[in-house]
Amino acid sequence: MDYSQNLLDKAQAEYPFIKQHDPIVTVGDGEGYAETWEKGEEGSPTNPRPEHFPIDRHAVQIHRPGEFSHHDLAGEIMHVDPVSNTTRDTLMTTWTPKQLKTLEKHAKDWQTTLDEGCPVEHAIKNATDAAMRGYLVKQWPESINKELQYRLEQKQLLEGLGKYLKTQPKSNAIDKPLDGGSKLI
Repeated sequence: MDYSQNLLDKAQAEYPFIKQHDPIVTVGDGEGYAETWEKGEEGSPTNPRPEHFPIDRHAVQIHRPGEFSHHDLAGEIMHVDPVSNTTRDTLMTTWTPKQLKTLEKHAKDWQTTLDEGCPVEHAIKNATDAAMRGYLVKQWPESINKELQYRLEQKQLLEGLGKYLKTQPKSNAIDKPLDGGSKLI
């Protein structure tokens, strides 16, 4: 069995929410640890979606397989998951000024986002994603989670998402329209 399939199998075993997204996982060249493209996302002129990834599937390209774990794959899939994104949007509204300083200090995406000319709100969004992955899929040392001093409402949001990540999906409900044409999130 190849590395990509083995990694995907291990990630889906620990984080069953991934199954509903049916991602393509490959190893390729690029900067950073990995790049993820959502269904329909063509990428940017400087980072286009590889042609071998069908446009109707989520795709993850791993750049450092020796350093990339099944936890990291779960973190990448969180980027395309509506439940994760809704949780992030809610969590973003709860940060205290002290917590924002901690995120600015520890989230590598914070300064990168600002350097790209994006507003601070985008830096907060990316840092919140990093905090969620740090807390739920072990991408940060426990010392950073402790430094954030999560309040009860924040822990409840994170723990709720954590249960979802580890729950077997009932169906492909996220992609199936309801009677009114809207989608479950």
